[in-house]
Amino acid sequence: MSFPLQISPSPDSETPHSSGKPGHRPQWAANLPFWSPEEELLAKLRSNFPRRSSAGAELDAFVSLQNRCKTHNVTSWHHNPELPFREWKEGFLEILRGALVVPGALEAPIAPEIKQTWDHDGFWEEHVEITLTPPFRTTAIVTIPKNGRKKHPALVLLHCLGSLALFGKEKLLHHPGEPAYLTEYRQECYEGRSLLAEFARAGYLCIAIDALGFGRRTKFAAQNRDDFDELRNCLSPTEAEALSIKIFQTEFGEAARVLGAVGLSIAAVTATDDLRTVEYMVSRDDVEVERIGCVGLSFGSFRANYLSALDDRIRAAASACWISTLDGIIDYNLPHSLGFFAIPDGLYRNFDMIDIPIAAAPKPFLAISGWNDILMEPHGAAAAHLSLRRAWQTAGSPHTLGSLTFDAPHEFNKAMQKRALEFFSTHL
Repeated sequence: MSFPLQISPSPDSETPHSSGKPGHRPQWAANLPFWSPEEELLAKLRSNFPRRSSAGAELDAFVSLQNRCKTHNVTSWHHNPELPFREWKEGFLEILRGALVVPGALEAPIAPEIKQTWDHDGFWEEHVEITLTPPFRTTAIVTIPKNGRKKHPALVLLHCLGSLALFGKEKLLHHPGEPAYLTEYRQECYEGRSLLAEFARAGYLCIAIDALGFGRRTKFAAQNRDDFDELRNCLSPTEAEALSIKIFQTEFGEAARVLGAVGLSIAAVTATDDLRTVEYMVSRDDVEVERIGCVGLSFGSFRANYLSALDDRIRAAASACWISTLDGIIDYNLPHSLGFFAIPDGLYRNFDMIDIPIAAAPKPFLAISGWNDILMEPHGAAAAHLSLRRAWQTAGSPHTLGSLTFDAPHEFNKAMQKRALEFFSTHL
């Protein structure tokens, strides 16, 4: 993969920085409703936690050295914020599309087919089969508000990864009779809430799919098609976690090798699937196409980051617990955080992870982090938030950025969900 982006720093950026100090926040920014205090971020820049996971001492040392020596400071806006922002963004998005969009996939017919519909308190639940990255077809869950409106603002909900591969979209909606370990998982990640239901009751038409490698889109499910639901429903929590880890360790590695043989990645298929999901939402006659957003936790947060950058039809995004620089992960918890889904082909040789959501500016974007997140060092999250604030200021629209931090672990809790809904109410 080549990186043709060549931009020289320019003193004539669209909006000059109000201070040469990284993370400087002008007095007017003190009243922005979705910004946590900057002093909190600056204090966290000094954190230094011990390594949580290792790929082996020699490999750890090699990767750390490569991270320090690579040339991403030349083309990364995070590392070189004096680059002219509009020109940088245009060039970076071209590269990001090359890394994350499967050629020819976006033009194929969606061919939706409604399979089943259920009546719930406050919303309808539809199961709709659609074509994602061809020839992949999957059944999406769609929740439709019962508020008497013919058209609704819409949200693409992007499920997390965690240690559970047996379920994808169902992590976001409780169903009677579901296994206890799925209910417990939802409690741990979402404070027990079914986001597909909660956001639909708040007035948003919502959709969620299984990402590649989750739920019915696993090799295990295909090999046990007739009794897959019964199998995963009767497992104990220990058995479900063990099987999920086996899927992660075997199926994801196999998929990465197979896709790599034709120059693709799991990240590319996942991203293209999500872009196709937006395409389906635009095709629905009950969706306000000018008011589509996306929201996700963890793996879903990474998906929200690139979806908001790549797709102009996404008008606002909320991204929880995948806001960090590479420096905040590489020497801390790299083997347990940066999975195949988060590795666009070759991108990090020249750019930083936080460059992806930076490229969404000046679009409304809410970044949420927890200081007790086990996957990333606080200094990486703090630096990422400061870089986002700098980007939105440079793009001339700091009021459309949300930058919130919580004294919380790796989760999307009720307080975070409340702020996300407030953000969407303001900007979507």
